[in-house]
Amino acid sequence: FYFAIPPNVFVPAGTAIKHAALSTTGWNRLIVEKPFGHDLASCNELCDAMGALYDEDAIYRIDHYLGKEMVQNLLVLRFSNATLEPLWNRRHISSVTITFKEDIGTMGRGGYFDSYGIIRDVMQNHLLQVLSLVAMEPPVRCTGDDHATFVRNEKVKVLRCIEPVELDDVVLGQYVGNAKEPGYLDDKTVPPGSTTPTYCTAVLRVNNAR
Repeated sequence: FYFAIPPNVFVPAGTAIKHAALSTTGWNRLIVEKPFGHDLASCNELCDAMGALYDEDAIYRIDHYLGKEMVQNLLVLRFSNATLEPLWNRRHISSVTITFKEDIGTMGRGGYFDSYGIIRDVMQNHLLQVLSLVAMEPPVRCTGDDHATFVRNEKVKVLRCIEPVELDDVVLGQYVGNAKEPGYLDDKTVPPGSTTPTYCTAVLRVNNAR
């Protein structure tokens, strides 16, 4: 079962599936798209509620951005390339810019987006995944049945090396309309006067040997 739904209906949907749709033979899995809650507290609440319905190994929390071909190829590009790997460090790279751009607005989806904003919707999941793949150390191995565990461990290590973000290193914004395209506040599903950011630039500093 694939949950591409808002997190506030994860538990009702999971409950309905458990009582009416689970296979009595074979195996059942729930694939859950981000966002998994609104913050740490709501994430923990969801984990507890879903954990009361299903075993942990039946719940797959995923980030669909990792399914993009270029993102999937980052590990190969870094660790299987004899030319790039020796150069992939602070002695040869002063900084890395990760850019995510959309060429369309919310287009009627602003009501959902406004609850999260660009930081929760894109940066703390999609872009942190890319950052971790770009900055992590080589995993014990990149193939085999348990390779995902080794990759995950290195991701966690590098994320823990990121210094706290200072407000002086962050710029927030919200797109406005022009003669051809409506602005964010022109979306009828967006609350009037919303200050939810649709744009963010942040400088993150990874403090490790690499």
